[in-house]
Amino acid sequence: MLTANPYIFPNFAPMSKLINIHATKVPNPLAMKFEVEDLLLTPAAFTFDSLSAAKRSPLATKLFGFNYVQQVFIAKNFITVTKKEELPTWDALMIDIRIIIKKHLEGSEALFDFDGTQLPVLPEGEGYLIEKIRETLDRQILPATWQDGGEIYFDSFEDGVVKVKLAGSCVGCPFAPRTIKYGVEPLLKRHFPDVISVTSDDVDWGDTIQEVNSEFEA
Repeated sequence: MLTANPYIFPNFAPMSKLINIHATKVPNPLAMKFEVEDLLLTPAAFTFDSLSAAKRSPLATKLFGFNYVQQVFIAKNFITVTKKEELPTWDALMIDIRIIIKKHLEGSEALFDFDGTQLPVLPEGEGYLIEKIRETLDRQILPATWQDGGEIYFDSFEDGVVKVKLAGSCVGCPFAPRTIKYGVEPLLKRHFPDVISVTSDDVDWGDTIQEVNSEFEA
């Protein structure tokens, strides 16, 4: 399945120059961020979580050629690759991935096979409050998640509950529930009294519930 943050204008431009790529560890131990120095790959963010979805991206297709790849996330000026298992370690894998990305970009090959110049269609019926919530997430949360090779963005708002979606290294990250409950939720509740809570279908809340309960018992 190909998913994208629909609120960021998608675009891409082929490149032809020597490109420096830095592999950076992120909080999710199964993910690695490959940052492209001084180049904007795309203002949008796209997730490819299967080989069939990866066919929409020549670069993602190449990366899925490694049987340990679980997900490829292309955003801004980095590519986050998530692997299936703890082993083999990133120390044994990241050089090969870095070479694939570097050769692809230096060869001026396209990132996607779809038109990245069209404005996305926003959901109908968005009210002022929803628009401000979305803007707050994109302005105050998105840059921090990009720094860690992932993304948290607005999904829906109903009955006081904001639902967010995760992408990149945020998916499966053990710190994602804490980030949402102790970072995103207080931020939105502080700015918007109508917000009661923030949740996501993309995380396992079990550890967070145990952590909260242990704090009350202390």
